[in-house]
Amino acid sequence: MDSIHSKNFLKFLLYLTAHHPEEFGLIPNKDNFFKVKEIFQVLIFTKKVANLKIATLNQLFTYYFRDFFEFLENLNLVRPKKFFYSPPKDVPFSELFKYNKLFTFVKPRLWYKLSLDGEINFKERHPFFLDKELAENWAKVKGALLIEVTPKFLSPNLTYELFGDSIVLTYGLNYKACKGPKIDEKFINKFLKDKFSIERRDHHIIPFKPIETKSELEEEELPFRKITHGKKKEKPWKTWQKKKQRERER
Repeated sequence: MDSIHSKNFLKFLLYLTAHHPEEFGLIPNKDNFFKVKEIFQVLIFTKKVANLKIATLNQLFTYYFRDFFEFLENLNLVRPKKFFYSPPKDVPFSELFKYNKLFTFVKPRLWYKLSLDGEINFKERHPFFLDKELAENWAKVKGALLIEVTPKFLSPNLTYELFGDSIVLTYGLNYKACKGPKIDEKFINKFLKDKFSIERRDHHIIPFKPIETKSELEEEELPFRKITHGKKKEKPWKTWQKKKQRERER
């Protein structure tokens, strides 16, 4: 591994940003700027340096290597002062048919949304890679799912660009063209558990039950007691005593 202040590391950064960013799946914006965060992610999966922090990478662009790079600190964007790669170019939809399959990455919640809606739109140009391993690397660093894409099933209504010979860029994706993880109980529990925790609560309708009267409650509490409903039965010896008293009074 190279030291971050070495000439070899500077050469690698220039090769990455000025010569062949497409080899690493690094996509420039319309003004040929790259996100510092994405350059940092490339350095992670290429293992070019050890224990590098993004704040240190910012310092390299703004101070140590400032003669070679232009840095927009407020946007965390950087570009080489001289670049030699060919920018992405528009291609007709039919030209995509030369690829049997492409690979991309999609966040789990976005994959679920795509399965429901049938299509999704991206805020920025999204890459489809011919190289599966490169797509896997980006899926890992972004915490996303690897998705296989069949070009002939993509939407012909979208615009497409080709970057290098092996990266297709576009702003949308339709579910018909995709092959990815099955969205089942296991998928939901792993990726969408928080989203479904409220929806999965039981909301059973409780049937109306009339309010029980006091006497009904008493009968239910004392099932083996004979209820007289206020009429108290006299004991036999008291009845006999009252009868003798009436006879004496005569």
